[in-house]
Amino acid sequence: MKGIEKLTSVRLAEVLSQKGAVPSEAITNALYAQDRHGEPFVQVLVDGGHITEWDLAKLVTENFQLPFLMASNYQIADTSKARLPKLLLFEHMLVPLDVFDNVVVVVMPIMISFEVMAKIQKEHNCDLFPYVGLLSENKKVLTELFKDYPAWLEHEQKRREVQAVKKGSKDKSGNWMSIFDAGDQAIQDTLVKKPTKK
Repeated sequence: MKGIEKLTSVRLAEVLSQKGAVPSEAITNALYAQDRHGEPFVQVLVDGGHITEWDLAKLVTENFQLPFLMASNYQIADTSKARLPKLLLFEHMLVPLDVFDNVVVVVMPIMISFEVMAKIQKEHNCDLFPYVGLLSENKKVLTELFKDYPAWLEHEQKRREVQAVKKGSKDKSGNWMSIFDAGDQAIQDTLVKKPTKK
């Protein structure tokens, strides 16, 4: 597909910044969350309330010349569900629509990067034909296609939260603020202790 190599979070961040669609601080934080904690860039922006998924999907379709499709409007072929591993679909929130020879038609959750698509194509010997879709719609359709998706999603969210806490504590160690935080916590702990008897 022409121009698909331009599908990167950094390029989307540039477009968002140029159009003034999202505050620059939110863009920076979303890129950081993706880099440090593995949170998808578009999902961080939408979950943070910085832009609606509709507006973001419209921006992606217009700027990357990609088609839009609501996954639930397509009669999903059984062969497409088996063409790519289920966990890969879960991880990238991809809805498989159809298979034509070596081409796998999928709906992305607004956008996934070219690097991810290239890796999937190489590892699974296929060509991806992506449509832009909505995060909420893809979650709904994946839940209908795979009954274990909600449990996987819940487990993944907990794993990311634990990972974020671990990375956060590593980031704090070694900086001066952590000394003050530890001192503040020690004072709070002594104030909460049992009151002395009179």
